[in-house]
Amino acid sequence: EILLQETPWVNDADRETEQKQRLADFFDENLMGNRIDEAIKKLRALQKGDGSWSWWPGMDGSFYMTVSISEMLTRLNVMAGKQQATDLMLSNAFKFMGKEIVEDVKEMKKWEKEHGKDYGFPSFKALQYLYICALDGRKLPKDVQAANDYLIGKMKKDIKSQSIYEKALSAIILAKIGETKRSQEYAQSLKEYTVFTEEKGRYYDTQRAYYSWYDYKIPTEVMAIEALKVITPEDEQTVEEMLRWLLQEKRTQAWDTPINSVNAVYAFLFDNTKLLDAQEQNVLAIDGKPIELPKATAGIGYVKTAIDQPKGREFTAKKTSTGTSWGALYAQFMQPTRDIEQSASGIKIKREVLDANGQQLTANTLKVGDRIKVRITIESERDLDFVQVLDRRAACMEPVNQLSGYRNGAYCSPKDNSTNYYFNMLPKGKRVIETEYYIDRAGQYETGTCTIQCAYSPEYRATAPSMTIKVNE
Repeated sequence: EILLQETPWVNDADRETEQKQRLADFFDENLMGNRIDEAIKKLRALQKGDGSWSWWPGMDGSFYMTVSISEMLTRLNVMAGKQQATDLMLSNAFKFMGKEIVEDVKEMKKWEKEHGKDYGFPSFKALQYLYICALDGRKLPKDVQAANDYLIGKMKKDIKSQSIYEKALSAIILAKIGETKRSQEYAQSLKEYTVFTEEKGRYYDTQRAYYSWYDYKIPTEVMAIEALKVITPEDEQTVEEMLRWLLQEKRTQAWDTPINSVNAVYAFLFDNTKLLDAQEQNVLAIDGKPIELPKATAGIGYVKTAIDQPKGREFTAKKTSTGTSWGALYAQFMQPTRDIEQSASGIKIKREVLDANGQQLTANTLKVGDRIKVRITIESERDLDFVQVLDRRAACMEPVNQLSGYRNGAYCSPKDNSTNYYFNMLPKGKRVIETEYYIDRAGQYETGTCTIQCAYSPEYRATAPSMTIKVNE
């Protein structure tokens, strides 16, 4: 198996393991209370006198940062009720945002007067602000409410160029102000843009669902889930399928930004905190005899166990909990290299050895001094984090480029008996890697296998079989 010690992500793996082991901390009320108090103190210290937050201490207040933080605090209120500890911060933030929006609307009206035509659909900035106002529901000053009404009037005119995220924002805003028919039309449109597979669930595979700086399409999926829960709460199946996609994304991605995790937690819990209730643990067994497992915290989370030389022929898994679960079963054993066959699980890999003209090699065509090319074709059905490719090579092959470094989107590391490639993120689709080698000795050689594996979710792996190479003098 590919050792994590050979990858640039060993620290990420250690951190992820530690996070799983410390999952129990989140159910220690005293510990969590202290952490929350400390976080609130830090957040309060970062807020400026005008109610804004800045990107970095000492910088001017940022509307964007203020909206982002206010959105999280408002969503927290939706899930857990009004939070006294953050109420003053949020009130001051609303004053700052309201003042900004009033000024923006003045500029829009001025532009319309000068150009004699309608300004068009509100900006993304305005939509975010209106969304927070819709969730919070507080009474606003007259000038701020007038500005909001002006923007809402613009929202009813055009949605043709909207992204999925913006459409979901609009749907929630309209639903909260009583525009039931239009919000339902938006919700139906959100559903029609989705695609579905049994394993991955329901998600967006369209250019209108943008990748964000948060990573991937998590914010879009979360906003669409919220819109459907608010507008069509009876359509539980669609929401469950979209939540399944969120879980599956976390299965193969690290989510290095905390914002993704905050968003996903909100999607699952904002209308149903009972998901955190303890549940009965699932039963794994060999030949009907249950396997003793480490106890998962409150019936949820991650458990792992290893069995050395298991006695039995049949493995069974009985799911007794509600919601979505997944697992993987690995068997490790020794086998002659030439007997290993092509295999694929969630990802595919193909290896070709080509001559100097780019043609497939035929028997006895190589000689010492030839320059050949190894082409590796990867096909992935989903976005994967921390993917490693181990291309074992024949003893007669010497890399043309023997230095490690980033090339063609991957970190390439030539070793004595293999060439390793590491992808921090491998987007879904097809990718081709080509590496050149010199043939430095005669004889018959076995290349060994070529394997690809997601280090973050190891059940996603594939193997290309070994090849025999004959070299003439």
